[in-house]
Amino acid sequence: MSVEKSGGSSAREPWKVCRGPANWFTFRCPDGIEVRQDQTVLELLWRAPGDGLSQVGSATEGLRGLLSIVAWWDESEPVDGAVPAAASAPDPALLFPRVTSVRVQRPLRMELSSEVWSGVSRRPLSGHWLSRMIFRGRQYSWRLWVFRQGRLTIVATTQSADGEALSREQVLICERLLMTLEVADNPAWPPDVFQKHVLKLARQHYPLLQSSVSRGFSLRLGQSEMGLSNLYRIYLQQPQNFRRIVLPGLTSMVRLQELGPDQLTPEFSAVQSRILPMLSPDDQSCSDDRVRQPWVGGLSIGYVIDEDDSYRHVHEQMLDDWGISMDELHDASLQNLRRWSADHPLEVTVVGSEEQPRMLMPVRPDAYNCSRLLDPDFHVRLRGMFGNQLVLGMPNRDFFVAVSLRQSELIQHVRDRVDVDFRMMHHPLTRSLLLLSPDGVSEFQDDLTLG
Repeated sequence: MSVEKSGGSSAREPWKVCRGPANWFTFRCPDGIEVRQDQTVLELLWRAPGDGLSQVGSATEGLRGLLSIVAWWDESEPVDGAVPAAASAPDPALLFPRVTSVRVQRPLRMELSSEVWSGVSRRPLSGHWLSRMIFRGRQYSWRLWVFRQGRLTIVATTQSADGEALSREQVLICERLLMTLEVADNPAWPPDVFQKHVLKLARQHYPLLQSSVSRGFSLRLGQSEMGLSNLYRIYLQQPQNFRRIVLPGLTSMVRLQELGPDQLTPEFSAVQSRILPMLSPDDQSCSDDRVRQPWVGGLSIGYVIDEDDSYRHVHEQMLDDWGISMDELHDASLQNLRRWSADHPLEVTVVGSEEQPRMLMPVRPDAYNCSRLLDPDFHVRLRGMFGNQLVLGMPNRDFFVAVSLRQSELIQHVRDRVDVDFRMMHHPLTRSLLLLSPDGVSEFQDDLTLG
């Protein structure tokens, strides 16, 4: 889920736009309501009833569950090209066991059609079996909203505390939030459906190559295997451009298999000047034995051979064939990085004055932007601008942000933005902030902020 500022719903409190899984839908809510996402479930938390919506605070102390939202995609096969008929409504007994009463409520007054139910259930007692026979579980009230559009179903639920009725205030707050719900005009496929369509596209364009889905979120085409995570992140932003996004990746896989032995494992002297370092997450799954060594902040340093319009990774077998060590490879890559940086000066946007810059970021994304932060010479230039210590955010491969250590409020803003970009942008690196000091780069600790 991503959160971004939007126009306020009133003059008293700002509202934020929240995005559901796969960007399927958006809704708006006050800043004082905390939104958490656990895989496909969104939980909205607020203060205890009685505070009022306009008085919802930003502190997490005293928060309780307000609303749960879950969405799923119906991939049933269409009949005669038509979208499958809407499934029957969720059984309330599955969501709220031991239902004692159910009532159909009026749908919400909004463009998106809805079905609404309210009811009462009993909480099962725990403890000795005799006490469960004598005493009855405490009652609680609940309300259920169901929204459907095409293959997408969105279900929202709220419930009272045990032994209490569901307050009108809580229902009204939930309704106000849900009435801001907007479903994407062209909802993106969930990952498993995206993977199936990539496989279908591969078989259409390259029928002579054997293709199949592979372990994890990846595809095998002929003798090559490609992870789909980065393609999927790009697709989520442009679901209407599925073919335009995926086909170049499939084509690169096929071209790689057409290369001869001299191209696949060239002489070191032929590519030495084109080897560059590139950062990647430690937990990024790689089944092709890429050369990597650990760095900081959950990141690893990998190495690529730069081509005219792409790059390919250096593998362990290449290192063995070349007869060089990891240190020799790293030293060569840093020398090349300095030459590449001299040929490609970094254009930056600076917040603050030249004498006292507060924040810096590249103007344009580039595959080697974050690689610059591996160069000690680049460290010296940054420290010359910001002082001996500064904070770095690297949400993805193509972008970084440098912040003065003395800008505590700005650091928190950057932390929030980095967390969102890490989850939304392709080629993600780390949601952790890093500290650049005379000792090098380490993970940033909040108690280092000087204010």
